[in-house]
Amino acid sequence: MNKSRTSLLLISLLLAGLLLSGSGLKARESHLPDDPLSVPIGESDQLWEMGELSPGKTGGKVKFSVDRFPETFNNLLADSRASTDFTRIIMGSGLMAENPTNGRMTLGMAKSWSVSEDGLQYTFHLRQGLKFSDGEPLTAEDVVFTYSQLVFNPKVKTDKRDILGVDGELPEVKKIDQRTVRFTLPQPYGPFIRQVSTGIYPKHRFKNVSGKEFNQSWGRELASNNPEEIVGAGPFQLAEFVPGERIEMERNPYYFKVDPEGTQLPYLNGYHVFKVKDNDVEFLKFKNGETDLMRAQIEDMPYLLSREDDEGWRISTGGSDEGAAMSSEFLVFNWNTESDELGELFAATKFRQAVSLALNRKRIIDEVFNSFGVEQYGPISRLSPYHKRSIREDLSHDFGPKKANELLDEIGYSDENGDGIRDLPSGAGIKPELIINSDNRVRVQTARIVADNLEEIGIELQIKELDFDTFSRRLLGGNYEAGMVSLLANPVAPWTLSDIFRSTGPLHLWHPDADANPADWEKRVDKLFKEALRTPSFERRKSYYEEFQEIYAGQLPVIYTAGESFLYATDERLKNTEEFSRLGTFIDFAEYVWVRN
Repeated sequence: MNKSRTSLLLISLLLAGLLLSGSGLKARESHLPDDPLSVPIGESDQLWEMGELSPGKTGGKVKFSVDRFPETFNNLLADSRASTDFTRIIMGSGLMAENPTNGRMTLGMAKSWSVSEDGLQYTFHLRQGLKFSDGEPLTAEDVVFTYSQLVFNPKVKTDKRDILGVDGELPEVKKIDQRTVRFTLPQPYGPFIRQVSTGIYPKHRFKNVSGKEFNQSWGRELASNNPEEIVGAGPFQLAEFVPGERIEMERNPYYFKVDPEGTQLPYLNGYHVFKVKDNDVEFLKFKNGETDLMRAQIEDMPYLLSREDDEGWRISTGGSDEGAAMSSEFLVFNWNTESDELGELFAATKFRQAVSLALNRKRIIDEVFNSFGVEQYGPISRLSPYHKRSIREDLSHDFGPKKANELLDEIGYSDENGDGIRDLPSGAGIKPELIINSDNRVRVQTARIVADNLEEIGIELQIKELDFDTFSRRLLGGNYEAGMVSLLANPVAPWTLSDIFRSTGPLHLWHPDADANPADWEKRVDKLFKEALRTPSFERRKSYYEEFQEIYAGQLPVIYTAGESFLYATDERLKNTEEFSRLGTFIDFAEYVWVRN
């Protein structure tokens, strides 16, 4: 073979190697455990519900921008979304994992788990051959160390400790063998498996570190100077951090998941994150093709939709359940207000049903959210695995002012003097004061539409705009007649609603005195929430929350309105983005996203 042909062959081989690598820098490493977790991507599976996704090709990187960078890269110390969006993906899911498509709990680093009959002992068996991103083994010793020496250590500043406590008492954790750990709880706590989705820390990195030293570990300086020192077991690891400019993430070659075809996840070689000033700059970068995805704002939507086909974008407008709002916007009437007449009226179920029927939620969506909004069907989000689908038929929800007027007639409230306002027994018109916080545009606009709607059924709302502190003080102190409230709801953890719906809850706003004199249905709700917290069975817990939703639909203690849709834009070359929702976006689906060439 002559010299020139040899040179051409070597160049060809080199180019082929670069193309196969995906990154152009090095071949794609892969070090799977002996029993990896096979994720049923593209298959019909009741637990995972990933039938809409498809197995993908490896390689490529994704670019996007954010307006805030992490304050820490230590997952246990992270207390903001800006930080946890990176720390969660570095550390990984832990023993169990939350499925981003439906919020159900799936196996993570644990190959199997069991719970004792009394609900006090949870035993987890780890996969054989798990490793951290530095190639060191991940065993039961690391799990026990993570919980006993870090999470449960009072000197470590983490809020993860509180969510694992049961009435203030922490569980015990014990190593059974190198692949088995057991947690013993002080009393049954049904959601426990959701709380052990905390990433596992490498004992070999922290075994000689005090709690005080741990609180200073894995900060921005280390991330900037020695990113390889930040070690986890998640799908990606930190490759570069330039404060105020960019973050580079690269795939973890030791990650423990594969797709149905045996391809190691994640598909991507990595992703690149830019720091931008605000949403306007984020929009410009996406518009100019500098980034591949963005969380869209309502004001961006006309342009994005007009250019969707020409630019090759995929725009999610929130038209399905994936677009459900995360926050809970609702109207509430105080049964214990100073006016006994108003209190008696507000406590009447048919009054609340009439108010709900009178609300024109479509008008709220069109005018407040520029048509990019969704109706809310009760306290448990449509995104939640605990949401009862039939609640939509059970609710007094569809716009029906005629039926609303009939209900008010039935309970004896009529317009005696012909002024268009229904009267209380004393002859005074029904004119409750509605308090709202003036700095919330959505709430101010929604309140005005609600007032218009209620005027059609003979109720005159007196809107009172207050500064937020005064609004909160009056609301929490029970010093109000009607209020409009927004509370952020965790769609996969309905037990967090107990502050609102249990009679002793601090946000039991409609009946502040319920702890002393609860209605029969409030007593039943108390029991349902208590039982749901005790059972380890998902199906049994779901049945308790479904009954709670049935009671809600019949009683309407608060009246839900509408919220902003989930809006998202991606380059159409990105695959497996179809299931993005407020339950999970790119960060939650990153290991499943792939790039079509």
